[in-house]
Amino acid sequence: MVAIGLLTAFLSTICWAISVFPFTKASRLMTVTSMNLLRLLGGTMLVMLTAIIIDRNFFDIFTVNHFAGWSWLGISGIIALGIGDYFGLKMYTILSPRYGSVLTTLSPATALLLGMILLGENINFFGITGILVTIIGVMSISLGRSERSNIPNHGHGSIWAGILYGIISATCNGAALALSKKGFIEQAATGYNIHPITGSFIRFVAGTLFVVLVMIFNKRLVPNLRNIKKQPAVVLKTAGLGILFGPLLAVSFAMTCIQYIDVAVAQTIFALVPVMALIISHFIYKEKISRYAVIGVIAAIAGVAMLIWRIQLVEYFIIKK
Repeated sequence: MVAIGLLTAFLSTICWAISVFPFTKASRLMTVTSMNLLRLLGGTMLVMLTAIIIDRNFFDIFTVNHFAGWSWLGISGIIALGIGDYFGLKMYTILSPRYGSVLTTLSPATALLLGMILLGENINFFGITGILVTIIGVMSISLGRSERSNIPNHGHGSIWAGILYGIISATCNGAALALSKKGFIEQAATGYNIHPITGSFIRFVAGTLFVVLVMIFNKRLVPNLRNIKKQPAVVLKTAGLGILFGPLLAVSFAMTCIQYIDVAVAQTIFALVPVMALIISHFIYKEKISRYAVIGVIAAIAGVAMLIWRIQLVEYFIIKK
């Protein structure tokens, strides 16, 4: 079963890496706020239709028996999809997918902390070392001075603002993953389990309602809806591609993987998004890969490998010894 968790975690990582490119392009054309609203509305509808088809017990979630799931998954959706992804989109418009995705490596630390507090999960010395190698290696090398100088100025804000947005986004997403797993566990304890895709739907409903209410309060809902409506078909198709790979596939795979593996392990695998983004940038967008970026890739892979095989490393170096 752990293998299923690892496989779906890697699939989620690949889908996230693909989605950030169309999301970034559409955000620069229609504004981040409008893109975030479109992403949530489109994602909610797409995930709901998929859940209805896949989960034969989908409509049961609208009963009082699923209050625990709605509570924890709802909070997770607000933090990740309503707040974290908004700042994530702002980050990508400034830093670009290749460089912005590097900041996702901060998420495992938050996931680890809340996983220990809420879920009683434990990570040994090798696991913590793996997380640190991934974070420090990728952050220091991929956003070092020489790499920052290669980030083009698209007029959406300073590089340091983009980094700040990325830190907020990564922290929110790491925390939300632990909250999501807590929701599945608490709901399972009632005897009424929630399917992962249905859990994604609950998160999207909560995140979407939060964003809509904020926009109503700020009197920005109607202007953003009008802005979305006036966008040309090519922009909407680009956004739709991001919604397909992000909200539907990546989030659903993420909700599946945390059923089988620790949230810190899952989030560290998600931290390989910059590796995937780097590969996509090179082969699809013909961006050059510097030797520093290659070292960052090696550091990320080494850290994730150390985390995944942390138990075997203990058995080999400590128990065997």
